[in-house]
Amino acid sequence: MRNLSFIILASLLVLASSCSDDFLDRTPPGNLTDETFYKSPDAGFKSLVTCYRGFVSNFWGYEAARAELGNMATDDADKGGSDAGDRPFVTDLGFGRALSSNETLAGYWTARYSAIGNCNVALERLPEANLIDAGGAPLSPELKSRYLAEIRFLRAFFYFELAEVFGGVPLVTKTLTVDDRTKLARASATEVFQFIEAELTAVANDPAMLSATNLQAAELGRATREAAWALLARTYLFFAKDDAALFAKARDAAKKVIDSGAFALHPQFQEIFLENGYKTKEAVFSIIMGDDPAVPIIGSTINVYCSPRGATGGWGFDLPTQDLVNEFEAGDPRLLFTVLQSGDEFPKLNGTKEVLDFSTYPNTGYHSRKVYLPEARRGQGWGNDAWTYHPIRYADVLLMYAEALIESGGDKAEAVNYINQVRKRASGSQRKDVEAASRVLKVAEKPLPDIKTSDDLRKAVRHERRVELAMEYHRLFDLMRWNTLVPTMKAYSTKPLTNGKGGNFTAGRNEIFPIPQIEIDRSGGSIGQNPNY
Repeated sequence: MRNLSFIILASLLVLASSCSDDFLDRTPPGNLTDETFYKSPDAGFKSLVTCYRGFVSNFWGYEAARAELGNMATDDADKGGSDAGDRPFVTDLGFGRALSSNETLAGYWTARYSAIGNCNVALERLPEANLIDAGGAPLSPELKSRYLAEIRFLRAFFYFELAEVFGGVPLVTKTLTVDDRTKLARASATEVFQFIEAELTAVANDPAMLSATNLQAAELGRATREAAWALLARTYLFFAKDDAALFAKARDAAKKVIDSGAFALHPQFQEIFLENGYKTKEAVFSIIMGDDPAVPIIGSTINVYCSPRGATGGWGFDLPTQDLVNEFEAGDPRLLFTVLQSGDEFPKLNGTKEVLDFSTYPNTGYHSRKVYLPEARRGQGWGNDAWTYHPIRYADVLLMYAEALIESGGDKAEAVNYINQVRKRASGSQRKDVEAASRVLKVAEKPLPDIKTSDDLRKAVRHERRVELAMEYHRLFDLMRWNTLVPTMKAYSTKPLTNGKGGNFTAGRNEIFPIPQIEIDRSGGSIGQNPNY
């Protein structure tokens, strides 16, 4: 049983071209053809890892674009960087003026369809292949079925991310030929939803898909039955903006995760984001990235991308806004591990201190603490770092369940109970940054009050999502599915310190983003554009 940690596969598929000369037809020693690869040791697992690499193999299209949309395009974070001319198209996302030529959107599309393509290849080739394991023994049917279930989960995940940003997209479920490119057509958002729902339901009910209750330590980071239910709950909540009946389905899917007993809120909030955060019982589905010189492991670049400039050596992007900071209640220790401030100090390996200094570049006064790594945790070259991204964690599941209960007319007391579980964990967490030498921010020893059934529960759960999941790339998609993106950003544009960000958001257009023009052109016009772009 193996952890994925995103090993870069040395075995590349080399498709041999036909030739009449037998000598030229020979496969060069050490090269694998498409045919011989699937007969090689561990080809099934290597194919699976290639599919997981969709999360990490394209930094600008996946990691950076995820932050640029999920955080920077909202009221939670500004772009940052060296100055206004540093990736200016990111600014356009949050001002509501993104064009179909936007580089972030083009990269986002490409990264996910590349990942989907890898999944499609594996789903076509693995079922018929006579696979062997690393030792040369025949791969068991059960293990092959598990690989296939995980790959279907991943493909559904990537399609969900596309649907969040673009709405309906082409549903590509097989390897395409060159001629297919001009025959692509967009499926409707409903059709994409139905595909994702069917895939995740099948995976969650597949006996071959391992439950998190049986996941071994060496398998952390791999998809499970509960992760499929959690992603299905998120899918239902997102598409419930157009069909309120889906709230009940979201409720039931999230409850399956809770009832599994596989997860729990970790007692200390900040430890979720420290070195061993992926080992906590809060991790429902995590992308574990590493920096190991002994083997080629893909590390994360998001940490240097979003860390302070200057002596720290970061690139200075993804700056939390004052509006986000103001959302936190007095005494909420989550703020301490959500933002950094100029003057914060962290130990260096040589025994001195790294003093954060934001004075040399434009900033909001804050950086994200959740991605910042003190020197001892930085990878070789600071940008190939051991870090874990949590696409789904248990607090998110509890809040999804509470929200689905509220919106489906369920038991208010039960919804309040789950919201308060998240708040109690926060309230009981340390008010000291265990990695810092000193922090400017001081959090009062003041417990967070319980939410009551008489409170505005919709407002309560939305507040809780914003502060609990702050800077974790959920904000944009929460606003989109609540049908509040346009009014929220319009209102934000009138507040102090916003520079009018959000002022161009327009109803009937900015509820969704434009399809990249380059993809429309490549399709010969068979892929249509979103309205009013």
